[in-house]
Amino acid sequence: MSRPLRIEFPGAYYHVMNRGLAYRGIFTNRKDRQCFLELLSECHEMWGIRILAYCLLNNHYHLLMQTPQANLSRTMRHLDGLYTQRYNRTHKRDGPLFRGRYKAIVVDAEEYFLQVTRYIHRNPVEAGKVQNPMVYEWSSCRYYRKRKKKPMWLDVEQLLRRFPKRDPYKAFENYMKSEIDEPIKTFYSGSRWNPILGSKKFLESIRKKIKGFEKKTKEIPEARTYIQPTLETCLRAVTRVYGVREAEIKRVRRGQRNEARAMGIFVCRRIGGMKLEEIAKEFGMDGYSGVSSVIGRMGREMEKDRRTAKRFEEIRIKIQG
Repeated sequence: MSRPLRIEFPGAYYHVMNRGLAYRGIFTNRKDRQCFLELLSECHEMWGIRILAYCLLNNHYHLLMQTPQANLSRTMRHLDGLYTQRYNRTHKRDGPLFRGRYKAIVVDAEEYFLQVTRYIHRNPVEAGKVQNPMVYEWSSCRYYRKRKKKPMWLDVEQLLRRFPKRDPYKAFENYMKSEIDEPIKTFYSGSRWNPILGSKKFLESIRKKIKGFEKKTKEIPEARTYIQPTLETCLRAVTRVYGVREAEIKRVRRGQRNEARAMGIFVCRRIGGMKLEEIAKEFGMDGYSGVSSVIGRMGREMEKDRRTAKRFEEIRIKIQG
């Protein structure tokens, strides 16, 4: 069986999905689902992906995302790979969790943006879990309510701009409550795998984008909205927030806690997207396992300590604006 075609270009929109091996569950409890959403946040910070919609069911998930940097494969390796590791560790199991590689459908946003969003958000309705998609806890649908505080990494503006300005929230809710269009149902229920949801004209535009990838990277507006920060940029932001010199961050002090150094390592990975081996070399560490341990501890500390979390947010704003 051949692998599904992978199509990547700057600014592409994808409907991404994956299912548990042999239809088994991949989300056993609330902590599993929260872990998956935290990883989505990491992917947003590390590689600048935009998440417009998501839905987590017991044995599968759906995502609608945009990749300004044409980095879907790298993002999904991080998401599915780390989630499998953490799920296996938590539930004391080993082996693959998903049935295989994720499926990704390139979506013609001009034509099918809203319809795909409705398809994703109405999954719990179709599964008989809820009658109103706006009340399902583990999808992004509820964050499209007016005055509902959303996660920082969830982009609701792109969708809301497609509804009447007078009351986009109400228009969105009414649209989500309406039935999925028959052509969309037919597309997703078809036995043949189709990696593109769009017209022939859209398909031709994709071919041109892929053919002139280097040129298009500079020309497509979305590709310029998020540029991977360098090591220097990351460390400069950390030194400013902590009021220390770069030498203090890179200095190894055995047995002494250095929060600025730990934050520097964390930022280089989460926002800079650097490889663990690269970080280990820059910070004078023996191997990537030590880097991974520092990143894990820093993440847990920010969950408990609002002061540390606030410093990370200040650093993120300095880097990304």
